[in-house]
Amino acid sequence: MSIKTLPPEIANQIAAGEVVERPASVVKECVENAIDAGATLIEIHIENGGKKCIKIIDNGIGMSPTDLELSIQRHATSKIQNIEDLFSIQSFGFRGEALAAISAVSDFEIVSKTSEQEFGSKVELKSGKNKKISTVAANNGTQILIKDLFVSTPARKQYLKTDETEYREIVKEIKAFSLAHYQIGFRLFKNGKNVLDYSATSNVKQRIIQIFKRNSDQMIPINFEPINNGLSSETLKTQQLATNTTLTISGFISRPEACVANRNQQYLFVNGRKINDYKLAYAVREAYNRSCGIEKHLHPQFVIFIEIDPILVDVNVHPRKLEVKFSEPREVFSTLSRVIGSALLKASQNPDKTISNERVLNKTPQSFKKLSRESFSSIPRPQFNIPRNKVLTGNLFNQNILEKANTNAPSSTFNTQHSKIEKKTITADNTLGNLILIGQIARKYIIAEGETGMFIFDQHALHERQRFEHFWKKIHGQKIRTQKLLINQDINLSEEEVSILHENKNILQDMGFSFTFSHDDTISINEIPNFLESENLEQYFRNFVEYFEHEQIGEHSVDRFLRRIIEYKACRGAVMFGDRLETEEMQKILDDLKDTQFKWLCAHGRPNYWFVPFDELDRKFHR
Repeated sequence: MSIKTLPPEIANQIAAGEVVERPASVVKECVENAIDAGATLIEIHIENGGKKCIKIIDNGIGMSPTDLELSIQRHATSKIQNIEDLFSIQSFGFRGEALAAISAVSDFEIVSKTSEQEFGSKVELKSGKNKKISTVAANNGTQILIKDLFVSTPARKQYLKTDETEYREIVKEIKAFSLAHYQIGFRLFKNGKNVLDYSATSNVKQRIIQIFKRNSDQMIPINFEPINNGLSSETLKTQQLATNTTLTISGFISRPEACVANRNQQYLFVNGRKINDYKLAYAVREAYNRSCGIEKHLHPQFVIFIEIDPILVDVNVHPRKLEVKFSEPREVFSTLSRVIGSALLKASQNPDKTISNERVLNKTPQSFKKLSRESFSSIPRPQFNIPRNKVLTGNLFNQNILEKANTNAPSSTFNTQHSKIEKKTITADNTLGNLILIGQIARKYIIAEGETGMFIFDQHALHERQRFEHFWKKIHGQKIRTQKLLINQDINLSEEEVSILHENKNILQDMGFSFTFSHDDTISINEIPNFLESENLEQYFRNFVEYFEHEQIGEHSVDRFLRRIIEYKACRGAVMFGDRLETEEMQKILDDLKDTQFKWLCAHGRPNYWFVPFDELDRKFHR
């Protein structure tokens, strides 16, 4: 078979498959050009999800007739003059493939005018052919009209989703551009109706208010600069990274209690360009996991801007620039994780006082479910040294209710003789204010009166958080104490499982384990960390294999292992959902709030309490 050169129209259609995936891809390419043209207002009009029509209007500097004709040719660009420019791109620029690819698969029209021109110029193409050039009346700037996308490639058209799905993808692109370029106004018209109208703002916080709306007050700021303030010189792998203080990280992240059940509100930008990087997103999530915990089915919301010397990041690893490659990825990821962890710790001193019903009703995760209940059977229940037959004083249950509480049916009946109750006032801290214990309901919740409303505490979740922080402070950051076994314990595993442990032996050694590989399917344990004394070691090692096989292993692996073990230990020893508590027991839990850092979340990220303002109660009773 002889080799032939493809005709330009076919080559352009092939290029379109790399650059133009769907209507949202067209919008992305055209908006990038408008931003580079210095536009302060960009309008996007779509019909039928962009399948029928896409029109982008900007008030940028426009193009001369010569530049306008060049803009629709393959490999035409405004950003690359030599090979070195490929590695230091700081603008979007005409991509070279974009407009040529778009015009090859649609009925295409572009009109542009500079301030020096009296009239504008128009170029028309149908599927990349029959080019027409004319002079027209026009405003300063550029207008691009794309009709019948993929008209010349019906096979591509059949892979498009519904109109509404394609519309939502366009909305995502516009929101991302709006966050990265808050000084520009963006408008989206859907079938003639103005559905998005983001006026230009003076800072990204104002833009977040426009886009996140009611969730914007749940965002906390992050900021870091320069890089060598956060990293020791020993960790910097290259001299260039050590001497160039150009890495900055800024933006906003959601409070832990405001995490949501989807990733729709996650925005990562590198040098102003939105990217999809699962490693960076994972670094964000790990920061939540390490500092305060987060439920598996929930995800943080964030808008994060990373600025770095362009020479240290490659933006050309993906046809649509959705991914980047850092020259020193580990340093960037670890710095991002530390910055977010620091912000979360700072925010723990000022939690949101109005946790909503929606967040309280989040599903309860199965914490470290691979560990068997028997493996922690030796953990003692909390001892308060209070006789269980003692009559409650200061609680809102009378003796008849106590007798009823000893049955299987929990009670929530209140004693109306409030004047006889001896109330003790405690100060949890400046975020919760003074709390007065009211009592327990349904054997599940502790009720306390605050200065401006009522607090309903999940007794198990709160006590679990307190126990977790107690254990974590004792173990984390300290040298792990170990003990040698009098008799080595052999554990039989499969050859594959032994191989996995062999590959990750260093991590387990850092945790305090010492073991040898006596056979291809057996390990022999001779030393363990003290806090796992009398535990089911075989179950642990099987869990380790499972974790190594299915989780991402890397930085902070030891911390992640310790956290999971301590989470489970804290959970198993805490007062349970359904336990009847004495007054002193409840008071002790409230007293310990002053020393609890993340008061509003359990170790797994579930809410600890629900706050009901008095004025909300008043409205309920029409007061």
